[in-house]
Amino acid sequence: MHESRARARVYASLLIAGLVCCATAGCAGKSSSKLDPAAIKQYADRGYAPDHRYETTSIQDTWTVGSEVVDVVLLAPSPPGTYPLVVYLPGLGESPDAGLSWRQAWARAGYAVLSAQPVRYGKAVWSSSAARAGEFFAIAKDAFAVRSLATRAHLVQGILDQASRWQRDARTPAFARIDLSRIAVTGYDLGAQTAMIVAGESVQGVEPLQLSHGVQCVVVLSPYADFSGMGMESNFISIRLPVLSVTSPVDTDAYGLVTSAAIRRAPFQYMPPGQKSLLLLSSAPHSVLAGAAPPGQRKDNDGTKSAPALVDETGPDARIVSEETAETTGETYDKKRRKAETSVSRGGQSAQRVKEQTQVQAVTTAYLDAIVKGDPLASEWLSRNAKGWLGESADLLSK
Repeated sequence: MHESRARARVYASLLIAGLVCCATAGCAGKSSSKLDPAAIKQYADRGYAPDHRYETTSIQDTWTVGSEVVDVVLLAPSPPGTYPLVVYLPGLGESPDAGLSWRQAWARAGYAVLSAQPVRYGKAVWSSSAARAGEFFAIAKDAFAVRSLATRAHLVQGILDQASRWQRDARTPAFARIDLSRIAVTGYDLGAQTAMIVAGESVQGVEPLQLSHGVQCVVVLSPYADFSGMGMESNFISIRLPVLSVTSPVDTDAYGLVTSAAIRRAPFQYMPPGQKSLLLLSSAPHSVLAGAAPPGQRKDNDGTKSAPALVDETGPDARIVSEETAETTGETYDKKRRKAETSVSRGGQSAQRVKEQTQVQAVTTAYLDAIVKGDPLASEWLSRNAKGWLGESADLLSK
């Protein structure tokens, strides 16, 4: 009982910290009821949490990988030891600081999390002449195109090779803690498209990867699929690695590239069985799956700066977070996405978003523990307890 409570405190603290700023609404977003901290803790206590909560250390650098300049951030447990590596690939227009909610949860659970973003796909995208002209669809279409995908996919091997060199460098103790025999590749949005190639997706024009390091599973947040060209089944039937997909029925992007959220469930549908899972959240918009820190979260003792809003972006997926704050770039796109959330009050919306992030943190961490660490307790929680804990606000499918 003591161990169970200790494990649960990790996610209980995250959930309660994010919800104290809401004056009204419960986890389901009811604007007429006040928050019940006991009920919140009870929900969190039933969720999954790792055995140990680590203090973490963050370092950043810029690498040259082949002809690409890549910004990287490593967030890793501070204590000496070796930790499995999680490579995180951010979305289009994001810096390697993105996805803090996910990266922080994984690092505290005992993973060295390396976020890597080629500079040309990072925030510089939103400073281009096309962005200033509001041509976000064209920007996204070019970034998600086969030629770009082929470049990004093969860049993963270069990033792993560079990480291996840094691991052997005595001057970088944080990288010395990486265990390259146990690797997971994760990604959001554009990064999810890249990660699917690592998993084994077959795309005409992209050579299959033969990674020299031990990638054991893939986690994709807002997986990308394209109905054009080859059929869906032929794209995904070649996937052999375990894959966890995370999406929702309102997971459309602000670029106008993916206008039907149902297409994001296609990869799971057509993958062959074998440690394949789908976390389907009931109402999480595309922006929430970017994994920005919940509103009100403070700077952590590991030195990592938390995002001040639900999504820390300046591109077309930027969110309006107060009456006085409005992004001139992407305001039209923001209104389109918020239309799907009109049934939830502002306070309830914040509570619901924090709950969704807590669900993603718990399920993705359990999946990593089950596959990468081979933890039987994590596997048992996913198969026996996760559905009941998620309740009606999300579903976990497996095959």
